Amino acid sequence: MKRFAFLLAGAIALPVGAQDKTWLIGEVAPLTGPAATVGTRLNNVSKLWVEEINAKGGIQGRKIELTTCNDENRPEKAVACARDMIDKGAVMIFGNSLTASLRAIQPLVRQGPILMIPSPNVVPPADSYGFQVSPSDLHLTQAIAKYLKANKLGKMGMVAATDASGEVGVESAKKVFGDEKMELRLARIDLRATDATTQLAQVAGSDVKLVYSSYTGGGAVTVVKSFKILGLPQPLMVSYGNMSEAFVSLIKDVKPARLLGTSVAALVPELLSDPGERQRAQSFLVAYAKRYQERPDMINLLGKAEVDVAEAALRNVSNPMDFAAVKKYLESTPIPSIQNQRFSPTNHVGLDASKVIIVELKGDGWVKAEPIQ
Repeated sequence: MKRFAFLLAGAIALPVGAQDKTWLIGEVAPLTGPAATVGTRLNNVSKLWVEEINAKGGIQGRKIELTTCNDENRPEKAVACARDMIDKGAVMIFGNSLTASLRAIQPLVRQGPILMIPSPNVVPPADSYGFQVSPSDLHLTQAIAKYLKANKLGKMGMVAATDASGEVGVESAKKVFGDEKMELRLARIDLRATDATTQLAQVAGSDVKLVYSSYTGGGAVTVVKSFKILGLPQPLMVSYGNMSEAFVSLIKDVKPARLLGTSVAALVPELLSDPGERQRAQSFLVAYAKRYQERPDMINLLGKAEVDVAEAALRNVSNPMDFAAVKKYLESTPIPSIQNQRFSPTNHVGLDASKVIIVELKGDGWVKAEPIQ
């Protein structure tokens, strides 16, 4: 039988034999490979949360023990990671990986523990123990279509990767643009591609005023470089997964005239009308920047929503190991966060399209996007 080697990284160590006095949280995340840009940013938030909670004495008299397993964005390894965590008695699993890995984990938690999902690409069934803290990919695409319509535009060019996440994006775009009777010009790109000029030439005609790259990960730089090589004048919109300081630094010499992206509104806290949400978002942005000396981004914010939901369950369910009780609590109680999470017995996605904004890079920060000229 093939043996899996686990990379346990970022673990908050506690004395041997103290497990019965701690809450064990398992985290599955790609910390190496092309998807590491996603996994490490979510892992940063998990570690920050554990440090803050444990410094205050823990929850219900127990500190939190975080065990992070590097799945390398490989579904078979994600399954091995999750099984190991379940065997060790994890009270909750943070599914901080990408689409294929999350889909592989879901069958393992049919009766619990709770699986937290920051990814927009995996919409957990309402009868499951999975809870998604981000808007779905469909919601993100609806926000893009709304932005286009507000600018009196009826078509968009799109470059999508050929992986599972890319397929989700394509399905969402076809549905939304079909429903809105808008034109979608689509081209696919392999994850290993080093040039995207052919794909961009297919979708970025002079009549197309916006091009969207749904490619998440380091390879998205390829699309931006090719955009520059072709000298395309229209704005380029990138996936929410690429709105990090690291990504902006990588493309600083080839950045298009206008770079747009999709995000939860908490990225620009002054746009939040709810005072509690605004205060929580601002406090997190400051705390994260202080801890890691970099601006937090959309993925970090989803990580914050994830830990807020986890903390609410640990504090308010008398026995968090009673997974059915945790599920019932989450389905019936709004969770305060950087944008409040609302689940129900028929919906395990905490945010919707109304919580999404289109943003634009100005200087080294993201602001609400201006109209397309």
